[in-house]
Amino acid sequence: MTRDDSSGGWLPLGGGGLSCVSVHKVSRPDSDSPNGVDYLIQGERLRDKLVVLECIIKRDLVYNKVNPIFHHWRIDNKKFGLTFQSPADARAFDRGIRRALEDIKQGCPVYSDSEVPEDGLQVNQEPSSICTPIREPFSPHGRVVSTEPFRSCYVRAQPFEEFPSPSHRYLPPQ
Repeated sequence: MTRDDSSGGWLPLGGGGLSCVSVHKVSRPDSDSPNGVDYLIQGERLRDKLVVLECIIKRDLVYNKVNPIFHHWRIDNKKFGLTFQSPADARAFDRGIRRALEDIKQGCPVYSDSEVPEDGLQVNQEPSSICTPIREPFSPHGRVVSTEPFRSCYVRAQPFEEFPSPSHRYLPPQ
């Protein structure tokens, strides 16, 4: 959903409908980020695979948990919101957002497959760093579908997974 401040309400994106929403870690040499990585929130409507939400997570993102199943965020002057089927789904999405923000704020480097150990844990000499390695899953949960009409979302529990687009180079999930 997006916020329409003129009417004071939330409006469905792309006509609404149940959507799959996920957080992706995207390697892009043309990125504004210092390490060539962007984090993307992407929502794809299930019935026709139309991408109805796509926004790059920025350092100044403001994320609010209004209640256990409704969260919204602001990037620049745009506001977006999601209603989840369950508090667990909302927490899973929140974890993905928080990890992306931690990586962005710390300026974490990009790790190639050879630099990420088989166990998926990051090798880092700096104990204070909490960078998310490419192979790390963010939630053990499976996919969950919401039943609420147009404000619904389906949360893909594996963030930072491959984002399909011919114009960018992406890091594959493990």
